[in-house]
Amino acid sequence: MGDFSVVHSSDVAPDELASLVAERIAREQARGFRRFFLMCFAIVLAGVWLLSWPVHVLPHTLLWSLLATGAFVIGLTSPPRSHATSPDRQSMLLR
Repeated sequence: MGDFSVVHSSDVAPDELASLVAERIAREQARGFRRFFLMCFAIVLAGVWLLSWPVHVLPHTLLWSLLATGAFVIGLTSPPRSHATSPDRQSMLLR
């Protein structure tokens, strides 16, 4: 806060005092605008960051869900396995 200066109206000419006041007002407005602009920029960046995380997660999720769906479809559509019987067991079953 080193830019604060104390000026007494009796020490300065009226036109110089008006110039100092206008300069001070312009500086405060510029500071307020910068603060507003930076806050809006930070909010937009935070929103973009929060909304963009699915972009990175989506390919992995899509890949794993497609693999799981493919395994599920193959498991449902494949015919049941029939275990081949050995010749010894076949003769026992026929007796």
